[in-house]
Amino acid sequence: MNKIDNINNKKLDVSDLALEQMEKILLSEKKGSFIRLSVDSGGCSGFSYNFSIDVNYDKKNDIKLANQKKCLVFVTDSVSLQFIENSTVDWKEDLSSAQFVIENPQAKAKCGCGTSFSI
Repeated sequence: MNKIDNINNKKLDVSDLALEQMEKILLSEKKGSFIRLSVDSGGCSGFSYNFSIDVNYDKKNDIKLANQKKCLVFVTDSVSLQFIENSTVDWKEDLSSAQFVIENPQAKAKCGCGTSFSI
Protein backbone atom coordinates (compact mmCIF):
# COMPACT_ATOMS: atom_id res chain seq x y z
CA MET A 1 0.00 0.00 0.00
CA ASN A 2 1.12 3.53 -0.69
CA LYS A 3 0.41 6.00 2.09
CA ILE A 4 -0.26 9.36 0.49
CA ASP A 5 0.30 12.50 2.55
CA ASN A 6 -1.25 15.52 0.88
CA ILE A 7 -1.34 19.22 1.61
CA ASN A 8 -4.20 18.86 4.13
CA ASN A 9 -2.32 16.24 6.16
CA LYS A 10 -5.09 13.73 5.50
CA LYS A 11 -4.13 10.19 4.69
CA LEU A 12 -5.36 7.74 2.09
CA ASP A 13 -3.93 4.33 1.15
CA VAL A 14 -3.83 3.40 -2.52
CA SER A 15 -2.87 -0.18 -3.32
CA ASP A 16 -0.30 -1.01 -5.97
CA LEU A 17 -3.02 -2.88 -7.89
CA ALA A 18 -5.24 0.23 -7.88
CA LEU A 19 -2.38 2.41 -9.14
CA GLU A 20 -1.55 -0.11 -11.87
CA GLN A 21 -5.18 -0.14 -13.01
CA MET A 22 -5.33 3.65 -13.02
CA GLU A 23 -2.26 3.73 -15.25
CA LYS A 24 -3.86 1.17 -17.62
CA ILE A 25 -7.06 3.19 -17.84
CA LEU A 26 -5.18 6.43 -18.49
CA LEU A 27 -3.15 4.92 -21.36
CA SER A 28 -6.21 5.19 -23.60
CA GLU A 29 -7.13 8.71 -22.45
CA LYS A 30 -6.00 12.15 -23.56
CA LYS A 31 -2.54 13.21 -22.34
CA GLY A 32 -2.80 15.01 -18.99
CA SER A 33 -5.87 13.04 -17.90
CA PHE A 34 -6.18 11.68 -14.37
CA ILE A 35 -8.64 9.67 -12.29
CA ARG A 36 -10.88 11.75 -10.05
CA LEU A 37 -12.56 10.30 -6.97
CA SER A 38 -15.48 12.33 -5.65
CA VAL A 39 -18.10 11.71 -3.02
CA ASP A 40 -21.61 12.72 -4.04
CA SER A 41 -24.88 12.70 -2.16
CA GLY A 42 -27.12 9.89 -3.31
CA GLY A 43 -27.01 6.15 -3.69
CA CYS A 44 -28.95 3.71 -1.59
CA SER A 45 -26.96 4.50 1.57
CA GLY A 46 -26.73 8.31 1.44
CA PHE A 47 -23.37 9.03 -0.23
CA SER A 48 -21.77 7.48 -3.29
CA TYR A 49 -18.23 7.16 -4.61
CA ASN A 50 -17.73 8.41 -8.14
CA PHE A 51 -14.64 7.62 -10.22
CA SER A 52 -14.24 9.64 -13.41
CA ILE A 53 -11.62 10.73 -15.93
CA ASP A 54 -10.76 14.42 -15.78
CA VAL A 55 -8.25 16.87 -17.25
CA ASN A 56 -9.14 19.97 -15.23
CA TYR A 57 -7.10 20.30 -12.03
CA ASP A 58 -8.22 23.12 -9.70
CA LYS A 59 -5.14 24.18 -7.70
CA LYS A 60 -7.36 25.80 -5.06
CA ASN A 61 -9.74 22.89 -4.31
CA ASP A 62 -8.19 19.70 -5.71
CA ILE A 63 -5.78 17.46 -3.84
CA LYS A 64 -3.22 15.22 -5.51
CA LEU A 65 -3.50 11.69 -4.16
CA ALA A 66 -0.98 9.89 -6.36
CA ASN A 67 1.63 10.49 -9.01
CA GLN A 68 3.15 7.75 -11.15
CA LYS A 69 6.26 8.32 -13.25
CA LYS A 70 6.00 12.08 -12.61
CA CYS A 71 2.43 12.17 -13.96
CA LEU A 72 -0.64 12.98 -11.93
CA VAL A 73 -2.93 9.94 -11.86
CA PHE A 74 -5.30 10.29 -8.88
CA VAL A 75 -7.11 13.36 -7.50
CA THR A 76 -9.95 14.25 -5.16
CA ASP A 77 -11.42 17.54 -3.99
CA SER A 78 -11.18 18.99 -0.48
CA VAL A 79 -14.85 18.32 0.35
CA SER A 80 -14.75 14.67 -0.79
CA LEU A 81 -11.52 14.07 1.12
CA GLN A 82 -13.36 14.68 4.40
CA PHE A 83 -15.55 11.63 3.65
CA ILE A 84 -12.70 9.30 2.61
CA GLU A 85 -10.00 10.23 5.10
CA ASN A 86 -7.98 7.18 6.25
CA SER A 87 -9.63 4.98 3.60
CA THR A 88 -7.98 2.39 1.40
CA VAL A 89 -8.52 2.33 -2.37
CA ASP A 90 -7.90 -1.05 -3.98
CA TRP A 91 -8.65 -2.86 -7.26
CA LYS A 92 -10.61 -6.13 -7.04
CA GLU A 93 -11.44 -8.62 -9.77
CA ASP A 94 -13.62 -11.73 -9.52
CA LEU A 95 -15.75 -13.81 -11.87
CA SER A 96 -18.54 -11.25 -12.08
CA SER A 97 -16.84 -7.85 -11.74
CA ALA A 98 -13.71 -5.74 -11.79
CA GLN A 99 -13.79 -2.47 -9.87
CA PHE A 100 -12.12 -0.03 -7.54
CA VAL A 101 -13.08 -0.81 -3.95
CA ILE A 102 -12.90 1.62 -1.05
CA GLU A 103 -12.55 0.45 2.53
CA ASN A 104 -13.74 3.47 4.48
CA PRO A 105 -13.40 3.40 8.30
CA GLN A 106 -15.84 6.33 8.56
CA ALA A 107 -18.65 4.40 6.84
CA LYS A 108 -21.23 3.17 9.33
CA ALA A 109 -23.12 1.26 6.63
CA LYS A 110 -22.71 0.50 2.93
CA CYS A 111 -24.84 -0.96 0.21
CA GLY A 112 -24.33 -4.48 -1.10
CA CYS A 113 -22.40 -3.40 -4.19
CA GLY A 114 -20.09 -1.14 -2.16
CA THR A 115 -20.61 2.02 -4.21
CA SER A 116 -22.57 3.93 -1.59
CA PHE A 117 -22.22 4.43 2.14
CA SER A 118 -23.51 6.34 5.15
CA ILE A 119 -21.65 8.11 7.93
